[in-house]
Amino acid sequence: ESTIKYQASVFNGSAKVYAPLYRQAHIGVYYTDNLPLKVEALENAYTDVRAAFRYYLDNWNNGRPIIIASHSQGTSHAVTLLREFFERKPLMEQLVAAYIVGMPLDEKTFSYIPVCDEPTETGCWLTWNTYAKGYFPPQHDYWYEFASNVNPLSWTTDSLYVSWGMNKGGILRNFKKIRPGLSDAQNQHGMLWINKPKFFGNFLLNWKRYHVVDYNLFYMNIRENVADRVNAYFQSKN
Repeated sequence: ESTIKYQASVFNGSAKVYAPLYRQAHIGVYYTDNLPLKVEALENAYTDVRAAFRYYLDNWNNGRPIIIASHSQGTSHAVTLLREFFERKPLMEQLVAAYIVGMPLDEKTFSYIPVCDEPTETGCWLTWNTYAKGYFPPQHDYWYEFASNVNPLSWTTDSLYVSWGMNKGGILRNFKKIRPGLSDAQNQHGMLWINKPKFFGNFLLNWKRYHVVDYNLFYMNIRENVADRVNAYFQSKN
């Protein structure tokens, strides 16, 4: 009713969706000064993710192309997974793209997998972190200033503003209606800045951090882009 519904479902127009059930680390590990505890919690969670992925490879993949998708803590684990299973490994040939969203990542996150900078580029990774235009989160200079962002309305890393008219449809919490023009987007200072989303009742919305709706806001654009990258992947193999 949450992660699968609002995030994973965006991929089901082009791919089968496999989602690991894992022991998620408590959000507090990202704020604690207890480094050994943080490492232990995240490693325990990754153990489950890794086991699920190995089971998928052994039982369900059958040589098919792969899209890695994640959000927030899931992105922490997806980065580790990509490093372990894909970088400089035969499985890299099966990677369509990695949509690893909701964590500040710089271009040096991987030594071999590049950031996607074209709408149909494959074998690459992309991310964004959505904030209100003009807002700088705490410790911005440390976490975000050098982070990479791919604009989900243009699928490029440049800082050009992309207007609401390019948004083919986002979804709100009721998931009952596609809402074209829900949001604009612009890469700025290692973040994806947006103006207040356009929907009835938005005057009640006073968010600065749009982390929980990183996928919702650009739902149809992401869905279309996944199809484009899948098609490009197959064309490259012909």
